[in-house]
Amino acid sequence: MLIRVSTVAEISDAIEKLSLKDQLQLLQSLPTHLKITPEEMAWTKAAESSFAFWDNPDDAIYDHL
Repeated sequence: MLIRVSTVAEISDAIEKLSLKDQLQLLQSLPTHLKITPEEMAWTKAAESSFAFWDNPDDAIYDHL
């Protein structure tokens, strides 16, 4: 069986072409595909609030780097 290996750019393009419903379904299953444990996901979610102080008008210039 031949498996085609795609580049990150090709995968990104394919994701952008998905319907919103399919994108949301992929988002829910992505941690499994990336072999991220539920515990690791919980830590990343817990860490999000640590960056809230950067969400201000003075730092907005850096939002699109």
